[in-house]
Amino acid sequence: MYNIDLRFDVFSSFILLGVVQCLFLTYFFLKKDNRELISNLFNGLTIFCISMVTLDIWLNYTGYMAKIIFMDNFSEPFNFAIAPLAYLYVRTSIKPDIKKKDYLHFIPFIFLVLYSFFYFLQSNEYKFNSFLYSYHPSFPRIAFTQSFRSDPLAVRENLSLLILAHFLIYLSLSFRIIYLQSKSMHQSFHKPQNHSLRWLRNNMIHFFAVIVLFVFIKTTFKHDLGDYLIASYTSILIYLISFHVINHSSFFGQNRLDQTARKYEKSSLNKTQKEAILSKLQEMMKSEKYYINNMASLPHLAKSIGESRHHVSQVINEEIGKSFFEWLAENRIEEAKRLLSDVQTNTITIDELAEKVGYNSKSAFNKAFKKLTQLTPTQFRAQDKY
Repeated sequence: MYNIDLRFDVFSSFILLGVVQCLFLTYFFLKKDNRELISNLFNGLTIFCISMVTLDIWLNYTGYMAKIIFMDNFSEPFNFAIAPLAYLYVRTSIKPDIKKKDYLHFIPFIFLVLYSFFYFLQSNEYKFNSFLYSYHPSFPRIAFTQSFRSDPLAVRENLSLLILAHFLIYLSLSFRIIYLQSKSMHQSFHKPQNHSLRWLRNNMIHFFAVIVLFVFIKTTFKHDLGDYLIASYTSILIYLISFHVINHSSFFGQNRLDQTARKYEKSSLNKTQKEAILSKLQEMMKSEKYYINNMASLPHLAKSIGESRHHVSQVINEEIGKSFFEWLAENRIEEAKRLLSDVQTNTITIDELAEKVGYNSKSAFNKAFKKLTQLTPTQFRAQDKY
């Protein structure tokens, strides 16, 4: 074996930062508190698998793989874990339950892990030639001996086509779930108003873009010379996910009281008017149970009590000390706790319970319940029996 010059450029730096960010997000989604939400578990595992594939591409692109040639193609099996994990992330985001049969989705991944040992057990000289073939096809090969075939079933020979088919199948299943959920919520699939649905749909659109890019690169570049473009686009997606996570972090809401004071310093509302609006709001929530309306919104609530949206928002922020959505969630979860504690209603399913208190999705209900009570609805019901 001989030395390969290492390559450092904009792409190698961009991809490496993407790998680091992948690992950070993996830790974030898989740490104990977050992984209790099953969708976070699948999201974290998806990102981890992406990080392994991206790292493999980076090692080959920069030439570092030649220095650790025994690890060549270590990430190949992960290609068959990404799509089912992404699909299960979408499904559990909408309906957070997992069945034993769902683990059947990982049969191709397990098969590839075992099958890859035909390659992993080859000599380093054989792997070095494979590396040269994929990333330095013009370089001369070195002599090697081979005791057994590395691809007896021609799986690796057709790996690109198998990955493409695998991704298309699971992408179709994911889009179908999102479409059906949009339809059940009477929302447009193309422009869903629900933030979670929009986020899931956009993620799958990006996955489709990766597939299109994959096809373009494999039909345009020889061997694996264009893989760095896929890794670069994947890194962009990871940066977008990171921005989304940071943007929805509660950390930046620590100075809300000060911000609220400045926001309404020019308001014309006096104390008497605020008390009158507050009384109407409490009447709507307590007596009329406005919160069970699954189409509840600040504009609709303001219209219902004959006040401006701005004034209603101000009263909720200043007098109640919460945002509209925080207050709405608090009332919904209190109602859910009441229903779970009532012997006449505590046997209803979690899906029915979520719908009764105004949630369109079980996952959103579970997340809100856990956030406010530190328990899942099932745990709360079990605790309440003792």
